[in-house]
Amino acid sequence: MSGTIMAALIAKARNRVTWHFTSAGATSKETATKFPTPKSRLDRRVFERMVAFGAIEKTPEGLYWLNETRLSDYRKESLARVLGILAIAGFAAAGAMAVGG
Repeated sequence: MSGTIMAALIAKARNRVTWHFTSAGATSKETATKFPTPKSRLDRRVFERMVAFGAIEKTPEGLYWLNETRLSDYRKESLARVLGILAIAGFAAAGAMAVGG
């Protein structure tokens, strides 16, 4: 699977996870909500990454809420990671063409 396709799938998973919280109004500790176990492995991994990053925070009661400030930072970090992967893939392709040509 190409890096571009994977990046698009991850972005869609992030949007699904984010939508759960924004549509429920869970953007503060006071409005935290439950997060059901995601059906897809990708959604589960994205959720776990967002929690680890701090874009989604967990209350002592086991509820979750979307930290919109950290979400902005998470999106920037994710974009930087994807661009890095695409750059490496581009350099590898250019190297292969140079060696083969």
